[in-house]
Amino acid sequence: MGKKTKNLSDEQVSQIAEQVGTQLKRTQVPATDGANRPGRSNPTGRMSAYLVGAASGLVLALAGPLLRPAIRSAVKGGIIVGRYARQVGSSMKEEFEDVVAEAEAELDKETRKSKEED
Repeated sequence: MGKKTKNLSDEQVSQIAEQVGTQLKRTQVPATDGANRPGRSNPTGRMSAYLVGAASGLVLALAGPLLRPAIRSAVKGGIIVGRYARQVGSSMKEEFEDVVAEAEAELDKETRKSKEED
């Protein structure tokens, strides 16, 4: 890159900004994820989102009694997994405590040997 720089006037900067803004407006893609963009409103999209939300709420309310056994079995499964995890954690804790006790015993034994040698 060369060391030459060109200073732009305020008028040139505003013209460039205008051109970029015009180009962005031409190529702007409408939002498909339901996001609201400034200057745009999509009442049919909002209405369909409200309807989908209401319909899903109604379906869940009606299907609630049918889903209850499935939810209950899922909760049971979670409780079983929790109990198993608690048991595994407890055995790991005991194992670690045993290793710590063995290490302390070895250190004490080595300390006694070094004192006897002195």
